[in-house]
Amino acid sequence: MRKVYVVGFDGATWRFIRPLVERGEMPHFQRLMADGVSGTLTSVIPFQSAAAWVTFMTGKNSGKHGVYMFQDYDAVSYTFAGRTANSRYFSGQTMFDIVGQMGGTVSAVRVPLTYPAWPVNGVMVSGFPTPGDTPESFYPPELRTEVGSTAQPDEDPDFRQLTVEQQVASLENQMSRMSTLVSGMIGGQHDLFVVVHRVPDPVHHFFMKFVDPRTPAYDPDLTPRWGDLVNRFYRKMDDALGETLAAIDDDDTLFVISDHGGAITPPRQFNVNVWLAGQGLLTPHQKTSSRRERMYALNQQLLPSRVRSLLRRHAPKAVRGELRQMWQGLQRIEFGRSQAYHFPMKCSPLAGIVINVRGRQPEGVVPPEEYEALRDRIIRDIQGVQDPRTGERIVLRVYKREELYDGPFVERAPDIIVWCQDLYREGPFAQGPMVSDVPFDELQQVSGAHDDQGIMLARGPQLAKGKTVSDAKLIDMTPTILHAMELPVPSDMDGRVLTEIFADPDRAVESIELDLSKKTADSYLSEDEEQLIKDKLKGWGYL
Repeated sequence: MRKVYVVGFDGATWRFIRPLVERGEMPHFQRLMADGVSGTLTSVIPFQSAAAWVTFMTGKNSGKHGVYMFQDYDAVSYTFAGRTANSRYFSGQTMFDIVGQMGGTVSAVRVPLTYPAWPVNGVMVSGFPTPGDTPESFYPPELRTEVGSTAQPDEDPDFRQLTVEQQVASLENQMSRMSTLVSGMIGGQHDLFVVVHRVPDPVHHFFMKFVDPRTPAYDPDLTPRWGDLVNRFYRKMDDALGETLAAIDDDDTLFVISDHGGAITPPRQFNVNVWLAGQGLLTPHQKTSSRRERMYALNQQLLPSRVRSLLRRHAPKAVRGELRQMWQGLQRIEFGRSQAYHFPMKCSPLAGIVINVRGRQPEGVVPPEEYEALRDRIIRDIQGVQDPRTGERIVLRVYKREELYDGPFVERAPDIIVWCQDLYREGPFAQGPMVSDVPFDELQQVSGAHDDQGIMLARGPQLAKGKTVSDAKLIDMTPTILHAMELPVPSDMDGRVLTEIFADPDRAVESIELDLSKKTADSYLSEDEEQLIKDKLKGWGYL
């Protein structure tokens, strides 16, 4: 069994790495690109950390492991989201469990969605999101005492409310703690060592407004002070990679990956329910048709988002409360009179659509025998939708859910997944304009989002040198890592071994049948744990 190290950088993107490498400002990344293989690593759909990191750990799609988002997708309840996803959904079925079954030892450090930690042949420190470091954050439990205060995660209660200076200090403190934690664990006994540094993701979410003029939140007057902020953290990423390189041997294999890439939060929103209503497929709630609410809906179309934001901020408290009620009112629909409706996927630029099927949903109206014809009609018609302001086509591509997922949890996903152009996201309204501006306040708070283009670099005695690879997917990483460890690959994995990155691409891939059962029959966290995690997810802009 060959030793393998994996360093994850949540959300890292070539967009910022390549220019810094070209200028000699990320020497450790530059060294890996020269000495090994590198390329784009295509994420999953939705390209959010929860689904992505679980797919990385299992080599399986969301239809098999059940995680689509930090909260369960629930396509048939009208509430859209269920319980908070956690490791109990899939523990026992990951690369850590596979390596352990085959006699290897593992160290898992801050890999997202590993709370609660579970028994492995080695050690585990749970990663984001957690309710805080509890005894269930560590395996074995005594590991908490061994690592001490260095294990404490820096998770501010509401990161959005901090000043830029406070956000920077928080992230730098988080990186410093991670450096201490990793340095204390990387020298242990393990055949597989996996660590994930989370900082790049919040750097994109909160600092993209300082570097990308396409977002309305961009202010050129702030560029002299904050314009280098994203690059500053990428240079710190390179330092973290350098620390790992210094701690491992030349004959060890190293993978560096990200689960998705970074982009701006789209400034325009496609109100799918408004479009569905225009197609005669959805009925807005009748109580939302007062004259004042119609005026509010009209203002969504006529007033720029920056102006609306300014008016809201300076309005009396009572008026702000009334505006919020009208905002919520414009989202309500009559489910019992609607054939299809928008399903919020919470991952720009994706949007979901669910068919309201009789016998499946509480107020379903579409006969099951008409489901497929209606779905085909929506898919055909939505692809031609144009932005009335620009004439630009809004939709890039459309999928049926079974084209993306298979397994026992497919029914959690919406019937239709709509992938919009980069500058559009899903909107919440059922009345008003079909396309509107995203509220300026939201863009200021969270100016960055995700795309599906992550990174992959690898170096090792078995791997090719100086090679750029294409067509690599995040779902391929577990089988590829197992192959690099000279272990067989479980036959039920959806990913493939990236044989093209090996010096000997013709080395046979060994397959094996494994019984990978869940570690526990219980799937859910306590109510207190869930609430603490939800509060943190809201504070980071995920909910």
